[in-house]
Amino acid sequence: MNRKLLITAILLLSPFFHLSAQISIKKELGGIWITDGGKNIAFYQKEPMTFNAAEKRNNFLHPVMLPDGTTVTENIPDDHPHHRGIFWAWHQILIGDQQVSDGWDLKNFEVDVKSIEFQRTKNGDGELITTSFWKSPLYKEGVEAYLKETTSYIFHQQKGNYRLIHFKIRLVPLVEGFKLGGSDDEKGYGGFSARIKLPEDVVLKSAEGIIKAQNTAVQAGNYVVISGSLAKNGNAPGGVMIYSDPKNPLNSGSWILRDKGSMENAVFPGRYPIALDKDVPVELNYTVVLFIGKIKERNVLKDIKADDSKLTGE
Repeated sequence: MNRKLLITAILLLSPFFHLSAQISIKKELGGIWITDGGKNIAFYQKEPMTFNAAEKRNNFLHPVMLPDGTTVTENIPDDHPHHRGIFWAWHQILIGDQQVSDGWDLKNFEVDVKSIEFQRTKNGDGELITTSFWKSPLYKEGVEAYLKETTSYIFHQQKGNYRLIHFKIRLVPLVEGFKLGGSDDEKGYGGFSARIKLPEDVVLKSAEGIIKAQNTAVQAGNYVVISGSLAKNGNAPGGVMIYSDPKNPLNSGSWILRDKGSMENAVFPGRYPIALDKDVPVELNYTVVLFIGKIKERNVLKDIKADDSKLTGE
């Protein structure tokens, strides 16, 4: 049995799996905890959580913690109960001209997580790899999948006052005529999103400076920083930085940003659905930085780009 299959087998059979590195995993009802030195840092929700008879959610991270242990994400908030931690979703999922699913509002949408693997990376960090299939009762009565998703989460060990989590999301349509789009309105939101607990003193900024949230998308470049009294359960400074790889397809630097009661979204592809070819993968890369206190964006960006180079071999 090769190393990857052995790790997978151990994961499926054991409630606790520990590697010699700091980053480890711990199986729990419904999913997997990722830990650093025994301290919980994020939970992957594998099994569907039922909010009501029509909505089931899985394949996302929540809770996600800052380095001091404060939970910084929300799931099923009162204002937008379909939001769920760190997730990626689209309103418009079509085959030909028929909308078969709304992955954002969780309508006619099922994610069947078939496998989870965990392995140690060369530099001692931890990589969680999930393989799942998107289904709908409106396509083949929900028996066959119309898309395969393989996602890699690389959890980095804490460095100073921050931690990186890298997401590589690989989408492969299994049918002809597949299309993917954001909300069909002037906002066009959809794609990689984070529902963050936003404090009263939240500040949004990018490389261009402070950002004022507005109803429609703002141009913020490749990253945004959400900061304020997020650490120590809302009593100390901290925040979250979201980086969208400039090599992502249709990368426009567009973001839907909110300073209260909603999520932060790196827009892809926007309002108008794009066609994705059958069996041809589309890859989306993002990095989330979780920090306490303040960060020097320039130094963090160097770490992110160094990580991207290792992943792509460039």
